[in-house]
Amino acid sequence: MKTILTLIIILIFSFTYAQKKDIFQELNNSTDKGNVIIIQDATIGQAIKDYTKAKKEEEGLFGYRIQVYFGTGHSAREKATDIRNKAITQFKNHKPHLIYQAPYFKLRIGDFRKKSDALKIMDDIKAIYPGAFIVKDYIDFPKLKSNED
Repeated sequence: MKTILTLIIILIFSFTYAQKKDIFQELNNSTDKGNVIIIQDATIGQAIKDYTKAKKEEEGLFGYRIQVYFGTGHSAREKATDIRNKAITQFKNHKPHLIYQAPYFKLRIGDFRKKSDALKIMDDIKAIYPGAFIVKDYIDFPKLKSNED
């Protein structure tokens, strides 16, 4: 009984191996190497085109900034502008962003793709603005470096 069972298993494995070998040989002998034909519904192609068009029209992406000021009231705009002008000289490599979200004026520094990038300069900013904290925000696209730099 064991020998019959063993023979059946060996025959099954050899038969499946022979089939795989023939398929691979057929693929290697094929003249259509490297061609892939994609068959899909037309609405999928249109959805991909719409998505890429929408992404090209966007002016930024989600990332992080460091918020150094948050205020409301009559003098909030002037105070935020003063802090912004100081931040321009204090943090030359990181653009300050003055944001108005009614009724609040906010000043945020930098455009960081990752939170870890914002954390790298957080100590420098906290030394000047102790109440600073990291916020998730819609940031500007990073500027591409030209070959001339």
